[in-house]
Amino acid sequence: MHMRTTKTVVVSGVAALIAFSAAGTAASAEQASDVEIQHYPCGSSRPPNRDTQGSNGVWPKAIRDLAPQSGSAYSCSDLATIYHGDRLDYYCWTVGSDNAIWTYVSAFDRGTAGWVLDNKLSPTSQGSANCPT
Repeated sequence: MHMRTTKTVVVSGVAALIAFSAAGTAASAEQASDVEIQHYPCGSSRPPNRDTQGSNGVWPKAIRDLAPQSGSAYSCSDLATIYHGDRLDYYCWTVGSDNAIWTYVSAFDRGTAGWVLDNKLSPTSQGSANCPT
């Protein structure tokens, strides 16, 4: 009798885990559909600067060396390096063709700009505007 109860609990637990995982997947798909994918192809021109950073004189700084891309994908070529400590201007962000969030940043003191994965930035760009579609 004890063995049968244990199997029922395990099977119920697995069913609950599967149901929970499916609900999480549905929620993620719904969130991803809220933002239209606007991949900027390799070599595309600079998007408009749609944020208000720096208006109070405070600019975020690069927390590590960054290798900006010429478009919102790793398959695009690397541009000149943005170095740890460079002041950054976040122009806008987009969801790339790889479903990752990419931010167009400029290290304006150095004259270097390009697309960087948002998770490489601190703070992330989510406070700024998304790029136009």
